[in-house]
Amino acid sequence: MARNPNITELWPVSVLTRKFGKHQKVNPELIRYFDEYRKNNPGGSGPVYASPDNFAEGTDHEALRDLQKFIMDGVFEIASAVNGSFWGKQQSLNVHLTGMWFQVSNGYGFHETHVHGNCSWSGVYYVQAGNSSRGPKDTGDNGMPNGITRFYGPHMEYQAGGHGDMGNFYLQHHTWDSYPEDGKLVIFPSHIKHMVFPYNGTADRIIVSFHAQVNGDSELRYDYTFH
Repeated sequence: MARNPNITELWPVSVLTRKFGKHQKVNPELIRYFDEYRKNNPGGSGPVYASPDNFAEGTDHEALRDLQKFIMDGVFEIASAVNGSFWGKQQSLNVHLTGMWFQVSNGYGFHETHVHGNCSWSGVYYVQAGNSSRGPKDTGDNGMPNGITRFYGPHMEYQAGGHGDMGNFYLQHHTWDSYPEDGKLVIFPSHIKHMVFPYNGTADRIIVSFHAQVNGDSELRYDYTFH
């Protein structure tokens, strides 16, 4: 359908999805590094192992460096796409990963609905998808999606008690599912609510999550004037 010139689309939610071209080399090295880290830093006995969000500080691991660069390039790609017209004459911009951690899950480990703070962008990189669902019709042994990441539109919370008719039926489509795939990166605005469905499989589900800020060499000031 052609775009109606009389309609203005306001405040879209932008999400970047990219495949890491070096994932076949990098991911096995990451898995070995994570295994060694877990041996030296054992966690609890629950279904999810989560490292501290500064686990990579002070390390000089080549695969981690490659992944960090790939992530920062992705953050800059989406941040510049949505902010380019506002940045103006910034002389330099820096992507800062304010936190990065890995998680290993199995045995129906999951993560409740949440948002991320102290950052403008967040993301997940799938190191090992394991037996995660590959599509809408691929479900786990409990009949639910297995280990997917589900994102919720910002209007979702207003629909529970709201009026619904054919005029606002489009608002009922308020979720988007990311299906894990080895080497897949997803970057999203940090304020967007999301959750991870319970995962169970013959192989662990392994991911790297992160927070990111984009800072310039001069301060940006918001325009609070009336228009």
